[in-house]
Amino acid sequence: MIISHDRQTLFIGVPKNGSQTVRAVLGQIGVDLVGEMGRHPTVPEAIRLAEARFPGEAIAPTAIYAFRRGPVERFCSALEFHKRCLPNSFIQLFPERFVGIEPHPRWFEPDPEAIAPALRAVIKSIPPLDIISALPPPRVPGASFHPRGGNLSFYRSQSQWLDGATVTMLPFADYVAGLREVVDQFGGNGASVEIPQINAATSPLPVLSLDDAELVQAYYQRDLAL
Repeated sequence: MIISHDRQTLFIGVPKNGSQTVRAVLGQIGVDLVGEMGRHPTVPEAIRLAEARFPGEAIAPTAIYAFRRGPVERFCSALEFHKRCLPNSFIQLFPERFVGIEPHPRWFEPDPEAIAPALRAVIKSIPPLDIISALPPPRVPGASFHPRGGNLSFYRSQSQWLDGATVTMLPFADYVAGLREVVDQFGGNGASVEIPQINAATSPLPVLSLDDAELVQAYYQRDLAL
């Protein structure tokens, strides 16, 4: 989602893999392509956006980077963020559970205390696997990416953003070191760059039962091979 045109280097931001922090860092030395779509573009979409930004030039990145996160940890991170910050999207997913409860006045709410107790109580009661069951089947390689209602794009398989491209996958467990490496590849100074924490979890991530974790891994089967 960030491209260094001079260096023909592309970073693809996968939701819940530290992508907003990457935007804050690489956006200072590269071209941010997210704003063109309002969401995180896939590799083919990012290249099309870059070609539109640089008319008459063929964009063929010689290096593409992305962070890879364990599917269960990433799902739990998405769940924590979803329940903490996006209250009304659950009303879209499970309207029958919110009968008689007023929606929150804001789509994104970073302060959990600002959400009405009745709304918060229903949100907390939604089991993780109910969310998995509300997701469509993982898309096949090469299929178009269309986010569904309910703010569910951050639950999509990581592989959907890569779409068969050759990508250098950086382990999320070594996020800071990996991001500094990418900054160097973009022509910046990775050793001295300040790395903020944006949209980081404010509490420990949910812990799934063994059975639930197995179901999550089954849903993200293609991500296990990244």
